[in-house]
Parts: sequence; structure tokens; C-alpha cells
Amino acid sequence: MNFKKTLMAASFAAISMNAAAVVDLDATTPAPLKYADELKGTLTAGKVNVDVNAADTDITVDMNYAFAKGLKVFVRWDLGNALFAAAPTLVVDNDANCGATQAVAASAITQGGDGESFAIFEVTLAEETYVGCDVVLKSADYAVDPTATMTATFSIYDAADKAANQTLSYHTKTGNVASFITSVDYPAVVAAENPVATVASGFTSFDNSGQAGIANGVKTRLATLTADDVKGTAALKLTGATAANSDYITASQNITITGDVSVGSFHQSDQADCAGTTKACTKATDNASCVIASTTAATNSYLCIDLTGITAGTSIAKGAYSVAFAATGEDGMDKAIGSVGYDTTTVEVPYITTYEGYNQRIFLDNRGTSDAYYTTTFTTESGVTATGTAAATGTLPAGEIVTMKVSDLVTFTGGSRGMATMEVEATTANLKVTTQIVDLGTGMTDTIKLN
Repeated sequence: MNFKKTLMAASFAAISMNAAAVVDLDATTPAPLKYADELKGTLTAGKVNVDVNAADTDITVDMNYAFAKGLKVFVRWDLGNALFAAAPTLVVDNDANCGATQAVAASAITQGGDGESFAIFEVTLAEETYVGCDVVLKSADYAVDPTATMTATFSIYDAADKAANQTLSYHTKTGNVASFITSVDYPAVVAAENPVATVASGFTSFDNSGQAGIANGVKTRLATLTADDVKGTAALKLTGATAANSDYITASQNITITGDVSVGSFHQSDQADCAGTTKACTKATDNASCVIASTTAATNSYLCIDLTGITAGTSIAKGAYSVAFAATGEDGMDKAIGSVGYDTTTVEVPYITTYEGYNQRIFLDNRGTSDAYYTTTFTTESGVTATGTAAATGTLPAGEIVTMKVSDLVTFTGGSRGMATMEVEATTANLKVTTQIVDLGTGMTDTIKLN
């Protein structure tokens, strides 16, 4: 019996072709296939099809027993987290020690096969085989669960019922075949930039001194997109070909910028100064986002803001933005990018009033060595409007305290109270702000330090 087992294994080894196989279950260092999770596309019944590419989905394993020529054996392959999506076949190795190569067609399958997670082959060995001979499983397609590792288990039996019931195998071997991995490095693609709108321009122009390649003015950059850096880990497409940058950032993708896009125009540019060739970002009706349609595949570019020609009296608001690439498969990209800021210290005065029984003043102490320009905006409750006076905008002399009476700063209609936001062109350390309300009837005071 032992002799029969030995000769039987040796002749069966001729059914594989290790020269072409890629996934070797007996390898000292296993090398299962790795597919790009970002490119898996739409699932069907929880699975996606992966295709053979130059025999890359071939699975090889040592027979581990010798078998005599002419013996009938039953080879069983079981897949974990996958199904056969085509009729599989076998090949016995053409190694010099294993005799002639023997191909085993799908017609030799007695159970399982296409659409199943297992296949049992009935094989009459054409040659004597040896322990070191390989068996190769070949399939044009597998339906794989992308959320788990695909495995394959090889077993060999001397009877059909043993193969069906998985009992008394001569040899069994299991190994990992494929998995889906995170293959891109999206954070490396997007470099956020934080433009600064200047108070001196009424927040209609930018200080770009912190951004290389672009002058101060009405244009600025929100982000730099370096498409060359998208591919973080080498991985395969479903076709078996190695994924390239252009597979992740394609020519048909849209880019969505989310944030307040109500003022100015937003666009993609191929130049760092936001000029050159540009693609407009089309605003949504609520001005909460805009879309750049059909970008160029895997091309480095810049996301820009342009305040040229904005309506007089309007200004760009402070705020954060994010960018999203339309999904290449199921997973796209969504990442925070730049925030528009001001070159100011923001001071919130939570309560201001022009009520005749009160006298409210705001004290601004500019401890810096430079004059500080400031602007003031107002917020009111429903039914009340606020109109700033000439004093709502001005300059705080260096080293001096300026006292502002609220009734000289704003006029309310429909009420007598609201709140104020002051943007002052000074560092927080150099600016001290206090508000004080005096009740003219009682003489009581309420003083609050704001900054």
C-alpha cells in the first residue's frame, strides 16, 4: 500500500506546470496576489471577479506522494471566500523528474467546478509521479470576497467517495491565494494650503507670502494635487495587470470642492500661480460646493480661488474646505484641504446695545509697534437690522488705547441690540479688548474682557 501511494503521487505530479504558476502553496515565503481595494468596482452577491493574467491566478502545490502510472486518483480543490467563476482545469508539472506533462480538462470534474467553491477531478495518471512533483490549478476567473482573504486547499484521494466526504486524504495543503488591500496613499496626493485674506483689502485679496510660486493678489491656492504620489502600495487590477496612477485618478473623474463657494470663482489649474490652463468649478445652487468635471488622468494640478470682479462690498468668508475625487470603484477620496483665514485677530463682542438707558463702550488697546487696521460686522436677531457707521472700519494707532462708543459704531433699526465681530490686523498677544456697559439710572457697570 505504501509503495502504491508513493508511485501514485509521483505519476500525478505530471499534472502541474510550476513554471507558469504564481501562487505557490509550498513557498517558504508565500506570495499571495494583492488586488487594489479602491478598484474593486461593484460587488455581485458580495463578490468581484478577478481574471487570469499570464497565469497569475494559477495555484501550485507539491503532490507530496509518489503514485504509479495508470492509477486513478481524485484531486479536490476547495476555495475559501471565493467561487470558481469559470471551469477550472489541472496540469501536472513537466519537471524532469516527473515525466511528461499531463493536462486534465474540465471534463474530468466529477463534482463542483464553475459557480462552486470546490472542484473534484478524476484523474488517471499518464506517468509515474514523485513526491516533489506539482499539481497546478488553473481557472480563467474567480469570484472573490474582497473583504476576506481567498484561500485554496489541495487534497488528493484514491476514491471518489473519500474526495466527496473529505476523508482519508493522502495529502492536504492550504494556503492564502489573494486579498484586497488599501493600495493608494490619498493623503500624499493632497497638500492643503491655507490662504490668508487681508483685512486691509476688505478680505477681497490674499497674502500669498506663505505659498511658493504665486504673488499676492486676487488669486490663491487651496491645495496642491500631486497625482504621482497616489500609488502607495503596488497592487493588481481585477484584470491582473498592475494598477497605475491613472487607474486611481482617471480622466473621467469629477472633483468636488465642499465649503462656502459663494464669493469668487473656484477652479483647477495646471500652474502654481493659478493661471495657465484652468477648469472651472461649477457651483451648486446652495453655494456649499462646486464640481470640476472630467479632470485629466493622473495629472499634477492646483485648486484655486479667484476673487477677480467680485461684487463691491462683498468679501470672502473665513472657512474650511474639503476635496473629493469621484470614486474609481466603490471608494473615492474625501480629504480636508485648505482653510481661508484672515490676517487678523477675531474679537467677538457677544452683546452690544444702543439702548438709551445704557452707555456701552469698547476699549481696544493696541500694544504692538504697528498701526492695526480693523473692520466690524454685526449680527442681529430676526426683525432687527444693523448698519455700521464710518467708525466700524478704521485704524488703531500703535501703542494707544481707542475707546469706541457703541452708539457711534452702529445704528439699529427694529431693535436696540445685537452682537459684533471685529477683525483686527494685530496678533492676539498685542491686542487687549474690553467692553463695559454703564447703567445710567443706577450707575452700575458690567465689564467683560474679550481678548
